[in-house]
Formats: sequence, structure tokens, C-alpha cells
Amino acid sequence: MNYLGMHFADWVVLAGYFLLILFIGLWSAKKVSDAADYFMGGRRFGKIFMMFFAFGSGTSSEQANAVVAGTWRAGLAGIWWQFLWLPATPFYWIIAPILRRIRALTTADFFGHRFGPKTAVLYSFYGIIISVVFIAGGLYSSGKMINALTGNALEDYAAKEENQRFVPEIVYDVVKPEAGEKADADPAAAPLEKSWHVRMRPVRGYEYAILVMTVLFVSYGMAGGLGAAIITDFIQGVLTVTFSVLLLPFVFSQIGGFGALGDHEQLKEGMFHFVADSSVASTLGKDPITFFYVCVLSLTALTGIIVQPHIMGVCGAGKTEYEGRFGFTVGNFLKRLCTVAWTFTGLACIAWYLGGASPLFDGKGEPVPYSELQMTKQDRENFNSLPKDEQERVLLSAMRLKARSAEEFKALPEDEQDWIDKKDKEFSDELFGRAAYDVLPTIAPGLIGLLMASLLAAVMSTCDAQMVVSSGLFTENIYKSHMVKGRSDRHYVWVGRIAGLVIVLAALILQATFTDVVQALKVMVKTPAAIGISMWFGIFWRRWNTKAVWVSTVCAALAWFVVAYHADVLYQITPEFAASTLFKSDTAMFDLYQSICYLGAGVLGGVITALLTPPEEEEKLNTFFTLLRTPVKEDEELPGPCMLPTNNAEQEPVIRLGGFQFPQPTRLGVGGFVIAWILVLIIVGFTKLLSTLV
Repeated sequence: MNYLGMHFADWVVLAGYFLLILFIGLWSAKKVSDAADYFMGGRRFGKIFMMFFAFGSGTSSEQANAVVAGTWRAGLAGIWWQFLWLPATPFYWIIAPILRRIRALTTADFFGHRFGPKTAVLYSFYGIIISVVFIAGGLYSSGKMINALTGNALEDYAAKEENQRFVPEIVYDVVKPEAGEKADADPAAAPLEKSWHVRMRPVRGYEYAILVMTVLFVSYGMAGGLGAAIITDFIQGVLTVTFSVLLLPFVFSQIGGFGALGDHEQLKEGMFHFVADSSVASTLGKDPITFFYVCVLSLTALTGIIVQPHIMGVCGAGKTEYEGRFGFTVGNFLKRLCTVAWTFTGLACIAWYLGGASPLFDGKGEPVPYSELQMTKQDRENFNSLPKDEQERVLLSAMRLKARSAEEFKALPEDEQDWIDKKDKEFSDELFGRAAYDVLPTIAPGLIGLLMASLLAAVMSTCDAQMVVSSGLFTENIYKSHMVKGRSDRHYVWVGRIAGLVIVLAALILQATFTDVVQALKVMVKTPAAIGISMWFGIFWRRWNTKAVWVSTVCAALAWFVVAYHADVLYQITPEFAASTLFKSDTAMFDLYQSICYLGAGVLGGVITALLTPPEEEEKLNTFFTLLRTPVKEDEELPGPCMLPTNNAEQEPVIRLGGFQFPQPTRLGVGGFVIAWILVLIIVGFTKLLSTLV
């Protein structure tokens, strides 16, 4: 028996998973008695739970999907869409105990205590935006995967006339002027037409999957808060590891085993290049993944990681600072290992779908009839209405997509290349789910259900954590501090639950604006860094003040807006040599230089402001930096967030360099940092070694 493209056994597995997490949410709700229980889980968790919380809250199916999609487009170099965090991971061992010593319920508590209440409000709003972006990205990518796992049954359902539903969509259009004498003579006289507008469009099939996921994680997240998130992340972390490796051996079996992968190197230009320079035609999104690009992306990721709203919970929900340090670092190394599995799954998919055993082609290398492939009813009608020669072109580009690595692709007009690129992205966005749908049912019934449960576990563990911590930002730092004071803990918990629901609704609107999973991931990497600059400087530099926070954040955000949405203006005023280096077209700047521009603007604006304006009050600074020098004890008593414990007077020495202040290195800190870097080198070397063994 099949329903929505899935076997009865798959539905049984899914039902068992849904009942389990519902039980956990209801059980956790009984343990919520105050705001600390809801937003920080009572700070009662040990190393293993903290490890899986760090892994689960920071690992979502959009990351696996983005790596597989990136690998399809760029070969082995696609791994850097998750490995970009690898060089940053050793620093987690250093920063985690510092974040735990802040003893905050939310990251906004840090900004309020270090700078002032207005800065806490600034972060609260920005932190909510970060969470909205993260939830939207996770839901978008996961919805795509689930649709593919059903064999596009959800798209078929949405295409039926009786099921048509319409939703508003926010659209940003950039239209080039038509060629003419005036435009040819003076391009500036005919500027691009840009506009934001709202339009109605039909609900897409994958958005039904998004609604189901949303109902599930909102239900248990609103009930049990961060405690429920941490407990479910333990279960979901195990399932995420499962789905990371579940598909790999089965896809390899389709191409003759791991050793046969190297026989397909010719299918994708630069397929086994660890970095993809500008000479490789198949570079991801036309942005070369060079060593320099990876370094800048890693710096961007490190700048933004500590300011992500859920990180304060990742580092602060443990019994002591060691639990946060262990969980944050080891949990993320576990994620890096999963990235290797995702990448080789993508490489195997290249060999399978573009090779001689492709399910898209018959034994003679000809495309199978389009009606037999996964597609919606509307797709089929549109295809059948095309002339025969156009049908052949669609089959070549949209199904096999092999023209991307052939010389004839480079000879096509730009609009034709863009069209094929679009089809390539659509194919790669659902590649992980498509491969699972094609191979797992041939192994055993129920495996699709297991993979889908694992996928749901990955995305919901991230979304529930983001929902809870961002609702905490609104409740603790906006509503409680500036709107309604002096109410009961029960009142504030319920306000947090309602705020979380509104935040999720905003994420549902945002996900409708994404065009592909890699684009969504880029937005997720860049968004936190603008205000992350101030948190890094605020922890280590006494001179960084409230005005610097505002100026730095505004400068970075404005710079990002300009380079992302008005690059054409910069292109026209940039000297020819610089334009050919910084821009990939007359309307778009390379991502590498976008990151350099907005990070540079934020740092420069903040440093100049800090040097030209008075520092914070000396008493406030001394109180904050004393807090950072006081190690966390398991039995300490806190009078409130970001306050010194009443039963702990121990302080550690620091190193002062001018106005900068750093914790004095300890044997545990230095040893763990060195071991973490050794692990980084081992993971990189192991991945490179695997690519040479095929």
C-alpha cells in the first residue's frame, strides 16, 4: 500500500518517531517552572547531552542538502560549504568557557551588561532576525528533500486544481534595460530597474512538508522550552548521524563500489579538486572556491558563530563551563565528520546520474520518456506543448545536465547558460532526496521512512532551538525589560511561547523568497557577522563602547545591502582592473569580496568610533571583566543573569595588552586547542586521501 509515494512501512516508522517526540515535549513541559527552566534548561545537563545539543541545534538537513548540491555543482570543492566552519572549530574550545562565565540567559544579556540596555534591544531585534533566517533556511531545504523523498508526490498533489491554494510572496526584481542607442552609448543613462513587490502565487508541494515540520517542532518546543530541545536533540543527533551515512553505501553499490568512483572523473570538470579555481567551469554559483575564499568564509563564520542566539544556550546550559566547552567543540567535530559522508554521497550521485547506469537514461544513453520521470502534472503538460527540438533540449539540460561540463555549454548564449544553470540548481536541490527515493525502496520497505524521520530530526532540532532562544530574546530583553515589568514567571513563559510562534510565522514567509539551497546557506553564514564583530571586540577590548556597537553594526549591514543589491552602481564607478577582479558580472560582486567589504566596513567603523568617543564607565567595565575572570562552579548561586555568584570568590589571572584583555592560558585550554587543530588536519587529510583512493 502506497500513499504520497511512500510505503505503509515508511508511515509506521514516521508515526513512531512523531509519538516519541510528542511524549518528550509533554514530559519536559512538566519540568518548566520559571524562565531559567524554559530558556536555559535549568543549566542541568552533562557532557553527552551538551555534545548532542551542540550537534543537533547546529546541524540541519539543509546543510547535508547544501553539501550534496554543492558537490553536484562543484565536485569535491562543494565540501567547503560546511568545511568553511572547520578552521573555526578549534576556537570553540577557547570561547565556550568565556560564554559560560557570562552567566546569561540570552546573548542580549551580554550586550545589556557590557554596554547598556539600548544595545541589548539592538541585539534582541537582530538576534531574532538571525533566528528567522536560520529557521527559514532549514525549512526550505528540508521541504525540498521531503518532496523528493515522496517521488514528487507532494508537487503532484499541489498541482491538482482542487488542491490549489495561494499565498503572498515578496519578490525583488532586477530588470536590465533593453538595448538601444542611448543605453549603448551611456549605460548609466539607462539604469537597472529594481523593485520590491508582493504577489500571489500557488502553494508549492514542498511547502506542505514545511507546514507539517513546523507544527511538530512548534508543538514540543513551545511546551518544554530548551529542556525539550536538548533532550530531543540527543535522540535526533543519533538519527542525524544515521541519515548522514544511511544512503552512502547504497548509492556506491549502484556504480560498482567506492573504488569505481574514480572511473567517472570525466563526468564533471574538476570533480576531485579540493578547491575549485576560476579555470574550473563547474564552479558553484560562478564563485571560485579558492583557498582565499575558504579563509574569508571561515573568518565570516567565526565572526558570526558566537552571536547566533542559540550558542549562548549551547555553551550555557551545562552544569559547568567544561560541559559547554566539550559539547560545543566535540559536537561540531561530529558534524564535520558527517560532512565528509555527505560529500562522497554527492560524488557518488554524479557518477550514478551522469554515468552509464543512470536511472534517467536507457541502456543506450538516450533519455527515458519524460513522462516516466519524477515530475508534476503541470510540468508534463508544459513539456508536451513544446516543439520536438525544444523537448530534446529540455531533456538534455534538465535531466542529464551533462552539457554543463561539455564544450558546447560554454558556446551557448548567456541566457541559455542561465536557463541550464537554473535547471541544474533545481535538480541538485533535491538530489539527496531523489537518490534516496530511487535506491532505498529496492533495499527494504521502511528505509524511506527512517531517512525521512532522520531528516525531520535534523531540521526540527535546529528550528526548535532557534525558536526558543529567539523568543527568549523578545521576552527577557524587550517585553520584560521595556514593556511589561513585574509579572509572574508563568506570564513571561507564555509570552515567550507566543513570541516563538510569531517568529516561526516570519520564517515561513522568508523561506518563500529563497531560490536554491546554496543561496539560503550563504545568507545564513553572512547574517550574524554584522553584529558578531561587536561581541568579539566587547569581550576582549575595553575600549569598545556602545556607540561603536551601533556604528559597526549599521556600517556592516549597509555595506552588505549595497554590495548585494546595488553592485551595478559600484561596478560603474570602479576602475576597469578592479571591476574585472571584484565582480562576476556587471550586476553582481563575487561573494568573497562581498564578505570582505561588509566585514571591513563594520570593523573600521567600530574601531574609529571607539577611539574617538569615551569608553564605558570604569566601574561597569571592572564588573564585567571580573565576571569573565570568575570560573563557573557547579553549585554556585546566582542572584541574576550576568551577575557574580554569591558563593564563589575565586578569580583567574588575565593577560593585558594595551586596552585588550585575554584569559591566561591554562593546560586544559592550550592542550584542547592544539588537539582540536590536530583533528582539523586529520579530517582534511583524511578527506583528501579518500579522494585520491577512488
